[in-house]
Formats: sequence, structure tokens, C-alpha cells
Amino acid sequence: MILRWLISAFISVLLVALQSTWLNYISFMSVIPDLSLLFIIYLAFHSRGIKGQSVGFVAGLIEDSISASPLGLNAFLKSSIAFLANLLSGKFYIDKILMPAVFAILATILKAILTIILAIFFKGKIQAYSFFSLTLWIECAYNALAAPVLFLLLSPLNRFMFGVGLKNE
Repeated sequence: MILRWLISAFISVLLVALQSTWLNYISFMSVIPDLSLLFIIYLAFHSRGIKGQSVGFVAGLIEDSISASPLGLNAFLKSSIAFLANLLSGKFYIDKILMPAVFAILATILKAILTIILAIFFKGKIQAYSFFSLTLWIECAYNALAAPVLFLLLSPLNRFMFGVGLKNE
């Protein structure tokens, strides 16, 4: 159980590193896909309990530590979105293309809403999204395009992250 959590946390750290370094080459208007958010959604939908939230918290803290955002902002956003995704776990049939894209768009919009709410409470400390700016919608499109690919790439790792197919599960 701990080993599976560590594998999931390691994957999230790799995705944070990837999105903070190499994905800058494909950025458009300084927007890149949020791979760690997509991974947290994948994790929360496929696992029971608080695995998605805890890995989301760790991934968010690492993202906060290498960015200019206040410490805890991304940790709060990712663990909150993982909690909501975990609530919906098992309630939808997740196909290979449409549902990952829909969940990616919804998670990105939820991230924007939560950021706006936090920016109201912490004026001047947090840069909020604007629903009238292209930045949010470009990130939604990027995440919608990246989610099916990432979900497909993660599916062979299910047995290491969730124990699918093992006797102990």
C-alpha cells in the first residue's frame, strides 16, 4: 500500500518536473498543460480512499516550492479537486477519449473558480484566472488534448499504482 502510494507520488513529481521544464517549449501565450492536475484526476478516479488527495497535496507542495505561488496554494487546489474527483469515482464510465477530456476541462475550470475564491480572501497575494481571458480557455484546451494521451500512457502502470490484477487487492 505504501509502495503504491510512493510510486504514485513519484509519477506526480516527474510530471511536475516535466511541466515546469520541457513543456515550456510548447507553451502558447505562456500557457502549458497541467499534467500533475490530470494525473491527480486519474488517480482519484481509479483509487479508493485518500490516495488522490494525498498525492495531490504532495504534488501541489512541490509545484508551490518551484513556482512563485504562495506555499500551499497548489497543494490546496490539487487536493480539493482530487477530493471532488474521488466523490465522482465509479459514477461514470470513463472511455478513452471523451471523458478524460471532459474531466480535464471541468477540473481546469474548478481550479480557476477555487483560485478566484482564494484571491478574494487573499487580495494581492494570489493571481486569479479571468473567465474573459484566453489564458483559462487555452489551458482548458491543452488539458483536454493532453488528458486522453496521459490516461492512455498511465493505464499500463495501474498494476503498480492500484494493484489491479494482484491477489492482495
